[in-house]
Amino acid sequence: MAQELRSVPGVPGVYRQLAGRVPDLPRVRTDVAGFVGIAGPNLVGQTVRVDDWRGYELLFLRDAFGGELAPPLGSQLADCVRAFFANGGMRCWITNIAASTETADSGALLATMLGLTERTGLEQLLLHPEVAIVALPDLHATAQVPEQVFVDLGPLADQGSFVCCPSIRTTTQVVDLGASAAGPVFTDEQILNAERYLISRCARDAWRVFALLAPPPSKTLTQIEQWRAALGDGMDPDDMDCAALYWPWLRTVDKPGGPVIVRPPLGYVAGVFARRDVAQGPHIAPSNEPVLGAVGTETKIDDRIDERIYAQAINPCRAFAGKGVQLWGARTLRWQQPASANDRPDPLGFVNVRRCLSAIERSCEHIGQMFVFEPNGAVLRFGLVQAVAGYLISVFRSGALFGSTPTESFYVRCDDSLNPLAAISEGIVVCEVGVAIAAPAEFIVFRVGRRAGVIELKENG
Repeated sequence: MAQELRSVPGVPGVYRQLAGRVPDLPRVRTDVAGFVGIAGPNLVGQTVRVDDWRGYELLFLRDAFGGELAPPLGSQLADCVRAFFANGGMRCWITNIAASTETADSGALLATMLGLTERTGLEQLLLHPEVAIVALPDLHATAQVPEQVFVDLGPLADQGSFVCCPSIRTTTQVVDLGASAAGPVFTDEQILNAERYLISRCARDAWRVFALLAPPPSKTLTQIEQWRAALGDGMDPDDMDCAALYWPWLRTVDKPGGPVIVRPPLGYVAGVFARRDVAQGPHIAPSNEPVLGAVGTETKIDDRIDERIYAQAINPCRAFAGKGVQLWGARTLRWQQPASANDRPDPLGFVNVRRCLSAIERSCEHIGQMFVFEPNGAVLRFGLVQAVAGYLISVFRSGALFGSTPTESFYVRCDDSLNPLAAISEGIVVCEVGVAIAAPAEFIVFRVGRRAGVIELKENG
């Protein structure tokens, strides 16, 4: 028989008491990744959520009868997803664009991947607001050709051995020895243009998504520097804070005694991002973290190379004796070396600042949704300020903001100067928020507003 619930227990023991749930502000997840690639014959053209590696296997690596399917030859997607979960990822979205890497028109496949002609690939993935980290691992897919040999099985059993040699009928059997790489599906020029497009596309949603990039394999130091320069050539510097470049590729081993396979770092980096976000938050730089599953790097990085490439916003993956492979950088492509020691670096040149700002903006957007359709008056503006300020106080207490007091770390303004009568008559509400993230003392300003029932965000820089 259950023990009677008492408000003031009189007998020593353990008692349960119901407590009212304290209302909490809406929270957003910044650890959810999105991958676009070639997943196999299942769910082609669809985007699905996956919460662990087993879930990916059941969705994409099983046939209609439950039998195992091998990942498409030459595709990097399955390995990328597995690395993401192995390094701490807890959820990702997968957009499957094709059943195999075999294609006669790589340009059409690339257009499908980026969603240039229809709402496919990247465009389909970005329809899911939960996605905060984006990568296209199959930009580095390789075309595969099967290796087969013909084995002579000797004379047929019913012939025996006592016949004239010329009349002996023999049989042959085709033995599949696997597959060998026939070269990359996309040229370096196609990959470069695709990554430039990915940057510009994510810049339109920089308040919610961050792109991970990697150059093709087997590049020299000079070629990597040229690749980095080409990524930013002609691009708006203000659009470059939504992406980060990681190099070199990683050496991995799937099982003890297995062959060493060189893979792009995208899935591993995305997993480290997710691990840091879950453990500490997006305001902590995703660097100085071990890369689980990597046994080395394709190119050895020492201090001299590290200093040279990091000044150009190339985040290195480095192997340290006794520590393994670690991410050793957290700069966005917006980073520019200060002209002098007295100059402050652009705060959005740091991955954690950009992603922390994005998390704050996404949370403020969720808060603003609570005030849609409310009467556009002083009460609404006061409630919006209180809700946003209450959220930012929790951000301040987490250590994400610079300053010793909340007033030094942020401000929230929603007064008559931002909301004149003309704007109010059109149903528009503007709330200005300024935050000082991490070490930089400058305020990064963005505005939250309501227009025709839709919450809008605009960064002022």
